[in-house]
Amino acid sequence: MWIPDTNARLAPSMMLREGFPAPEIHVTASQYGEDAHRRGWLRLDRTLTAAEHSDIVDSSATWSGEDRSLHEIIAEFGPPSVTFGPTDPDRPKTLSYATSDRRTPVVAFHLGSAGTDTEAGSGDGPAAGAVLLAVRVNDDLFGGWELTPFGETTFAE
Repeated sequence: MWIPDTNARLAPSMMLREGFPAPEIHVTASQYGEDAHRRGWLRLDRTLTAAEHSDIVDSSATWSGEDRSLHEIIAEFGPPSVTFGPTDPDRPKTLSYATSDRRTPVVAFHLGSAGTDTEAGSGDGPAAGAVLLAVRVNDDLFGGWELTPFGETTFAE
């Protein structure tokens, strides 16, 4: 596996990635995307202002103390700078928020599936939805990640 930054393989995000259900490709893609952004290679769909970015950096950890949905993230912080993963709102993905200043951190909202089994024989498929598992502001294991209650349950399994 190619890792652009030789120290990236030692980053907490690389270790935690394996904790996501069926190591999701969008988590890996977001890490490569962050490196591409630092190098000026990533084209953002939306570039945040310094004030918008500061708000997300300052509030995302506290805000993610509760379980959140994809729709709540977009309602609170607006459309992402880039989405890694499928466009289907019910599928796992990572929403990343960034400014044009490549030295500032990219804030990543990692969403997983909240699929739940229904009663056997009911004929209903599993209920699904993209729910927030974790927010990553940087790769400091003890200060850069915040798991939601749903994320804590998912990683504990």
